[in-house]
Amino acid sequence: MTQFTLPFVKNRYSVKFKQTLLLLPIMAIALPSYGESFTAKRTGQGFTGLTQDFTSSLSNPALLTKFDNDDDVFFSLNVGVMVSDKYDVIDTTEDISDNLDTLVDDINNIQFQNFQSLNEIQSYNNNLNQQVDDIIADFKKIDKKIVKVRNGVNFQVLIPNKYLSVGFFTNQYGRIGGTMDYNEEDEKILDDAILTGDLDLNDLASATTAVGYSIAEAGVMAAYPAVKHANYDVSVGAKLKYQRIDLYYNRVAISDFDDDDFEITDDENITDKSGTNVDLGLYINWGDERQWHAALVTNNLMKQTVHHSDQDIAFTLENSTSFGLSYQNSWVSLATDIDLTDRKQFASLEPSKYAGVGAEFRFYEHIQFRLGYRTDLNDIDDDIYTAGIGISPWDVFAVDIAAFAGDNETLGAALQFSLKI
Repeated sequence: MTQFTLPFVKNRYSVKFKQTLLLLPIMAIALPSYGESFTAKRTGQGFTGLTQDFTSSLSNPALLTKFDNDDDVFFSLNVGVMVSDKYDVIDTTEDISDNLDTLVDDINNIQFQNFQSLNEIQSYNNNLNQQVDDIIADFKKIDKKIVKVRNGVNFQVLIPNKYLSVGFFTNQYGRIGGTMDYNEEDEKILDDAILTGDLDLNDLASATTAVGYSIAEAGVMAAYPAVKHANYDVSVGAKLKYQRIDLYYNRVAISDFDDDDFEITDDENITDKSGTNVDLGLYINWGDERQWHAALVTNNLMKQTVHHSDQDIAFTLENSTSFGLSYQNSWVSLATDIDLTDRKQFASLEPSKYAGVGAEFRFYEHIQFRLGYRTDLNDIDDDIYTAGIGISPWDVFAVDIAAFAGDNETLGAALQFSLKI
């Protein structure tokens, strides 16, 4: 089974991550589905990468032809994560769950209290009422508020060649989101429980709703230098891949929020579909020093739709096309990537269309600094500012780190390890 996993979540954070999965919103999946990789180099440079070099072939297979003569084999591993939780939904829901556990113990143990006076009884009841007020205030604070997570993991092996460059890759990316749905009847249930001395959390109607998807793919890519001219070069490339799309849906009562037995990746919560797909890339460079670069990439030529029949939810991975343009010399790269088509997926949501700009500054051939910015031309998704650094001693081993921040307290990071032989 394909697992929706996020890197950097370890030890004591693993339980909190499971709870995070319960909170990710339907409406938060306005972040559309990418048809390419989540890499640190691309992320740091404003999510631009269609014209970088052969190490970014996951974004554009035609880039496999853009390599140096001493480049024989290239390996890279990328992990990345994005989280947006403007209203502290995750922490607040965890507090609600913990406070409900305390409240149910305090209410159901009233009969075992050894009260010595009416004042002690009144003080105990006042404390219970305050607990209820605090819990209801937290419910209302995060009712229908949005939290969202996106992740990506990929590994590639590239073998450039002046005749036909090839590469092998595995790639997983996805998004998951959820919201807390507060039911006003729960306040009366808690108040009545104080009077009766009996509270069953299973009577509460408030619940978390989780919806998301994960796309896992593996395949091969190849590129061919179609035209070599005195003034320009043209390369074409393609990726042939096998895909599995997992569509997640689950609704969990607040009483089960901290249940260790709950797993969002249980079979009953997943609808999946598998098949083959194709990406195509075109890359052109020109100028006296080949300083100008342009690219056109089309991802997922075959449309894939997954239906969750019980909930009447559909996820569609559609064809998308993007254009890239950059200026590059020995010390700087200035690039832009623009979506030419909407990135559609969940039928009930408006699609996004991204445009990003970025710059990379190279120092001593072994250190790179990156900056960038990405916006949604359809004003659906949040604007994001990015930054990154790369260290590549002797151009053999490289570590790239990127971080970004945006509206609605969107935060993220990506890490890439690379090796050239």
